Amino acid sequence: MKPVVRTRDTFLVNRALMIVAYVYGWEVANRLREMDIEVEYHGVLRRIKHIYVNGKVAFSIRASDGLLIPTIHGASLVDSWIRVNSETAPFVKQGRSVPVKSVVEVKNASQNMDVAIVDESGGVIGVGRLIITPEEAKTVSRGFMAKTRHHVK
Repeated sequence: MKPVVRTRDTFLVNRALMIVAYVYGWEVANRLREMDIEVEYHGVLRRIKHIYVNGKVAFSIRASDGLLIPTIHGASLVDSWIRVNSETAPFVKQGRSVPVKSVVEVKNASQNMDVAIVDESGGVIGVGRLIITPEEAKTVSRGFMAKTRHHVK
């Protein structure tokens, strides 16, 4: 058996969608179900490695806990995001962290969650992990809201 296999097997696709539903909710999982989904998994260990949506890598599975890390393509498919102002967007595109003061709006996000970072027009400019909760961000005047993992170049 090959070490890494890419397949459209129904069982593996449903398993991957269950992980998506656990992290991002059933709305996102049901929306992805209507798209062309492929799963790349390790043939020997039987672990899912990547989830492809419409031929592009949308999510990678974190080995430590089995949860999802979205790519830029995957971030455009989820409903969890933070919106930053136009002054901060160029810095996020360079891979810098997101300051608390520059966050305009937060939707469906909690602490330590991987979310999309969008500019004021709604375009995805990065993916980051929230450092603090949205409620805590309202009371803090300085510091960082999210650490950027992936960014648009």
